[in-house]
Amino acid sequence: MFVVVVFLAASALLGGVVTYQSRQPIVPELHHRPGTPTEVVESCRQEVISSAQAHAAEQGATLQRVDATSAGPMRPVGRSYSAPIEAGVVYERPTGQELRQGVIECRVEQRSGTIVASIVDATR
Repeated sequence: MFVVVVFLAASALLGGVVTYQSRQPIVPELHHRPGTPTEVVESCRQEVISSAQAHAAEQGATLQRVDATSAGPMRPVGRSYSAPIEAGVVYERPTGQELRQGVIECRVEQRSGTIVASIVDATR
């Protein structure tokens, strides 16, 4: 009888830990590759946030988090630059959290001292 009580208590404890951990927020694990300046990454991140908010509204989700980092060196493309960034977007849905992560090509132009970024494509 003692063994059964100990087993049930241990099961309840472990079940409580698993439930607690499953409610913890998802944090994207981004792989930083140097080359794109922090200011450019932040401008691109703001563009990702705008796109992710629109997508969340269309899908009935809530945007929880957007992280971004450099994914390599910028390359010239005409009068602008192509900046690869790795972004991680976390959505909250009725069924739980969802992580979308990948490398994005961000087009960058410098106009009157301001960095203007636009998202071109997801490259991976």
